[in-house]
Amino acid sequence: MTLIHDGKTKSVYVYDDKHLKMVFKDDVTGTEEGIDPGGNAVVGSIEGKGLAALRQSVYFFNLLAEHDVPTHFVSADLENRALIAKQAKWTGLEFIVRFKAYGSFVRRYGKYVEQGADLGGLVEITLKDDERGDPLIVDEAIAALGLLSLDEVKEAKALVRRAAEVIRRDLEEKGLELLDIKFECGVVDDQLVIIDDISTDNMRVIRDGEPVGPQELLEATAGKVE
Repeated sequence: MTLIHDGKTKSVYVYDDKHLKMVFKDDVTGTEEGIDPGGNAVVGSIEGKGLAALRQSVYFFNLLAEHDVPTHFVSADLENRALIAKQAKWTGLEFIVRFKAYGSFVRRYGKYVEQGADLGGLVEITLKDDERGDPLIVDEAIAALGLLSLDEVKEAKALVRRAAEVIRRDLEEKGLELLDIKFECGVVDDQLVIIDDISTDNMRVIRDGEPVGPQELLEATAGKVE
């Protein structure tokens, strides 16, 4: 298999002419303040975290399928910490759905908002560009750069809000609170779908005000993972 991307938390290979294979790592991202799924740097590793992230992704992709939310997920190889997915045309964007003010949102707007304030599912869009610090980008700039049309941006926002709400309700039933979650979108067969992974690598979850780590989230969701 050909390696096409070696990222902070996953390595991505060409699996065949229509599919990719994503291998999950034990590395974790963060900032100078510690582990933070919104961080752009690898700050350490946790043994077993890669497998936990994969199993979480399987759980959440299956959950979205149950609610007719389209994704690129095909299957998983838990023994080799790998996920098989449909190849998609990548948008180059990240979509962050924020239910509560936390993390980078508070670092940017702390003068105007208190941590934990309700944001009602606000969607922020960033360029996925580590060298430039994943800068925020507005809808019109996305269209001007030819990444997505304005109609496609609107469609993508609706898609990630729908996916986030499905996951938020599921976690709420388990006594967990989803503060924010980051998605990537791609195009498969002319349809916008959720791509990449769905795990503690890209969501912030708390229980009784305390952060929930990979193992605790796995224990809360793994019952449906086969």
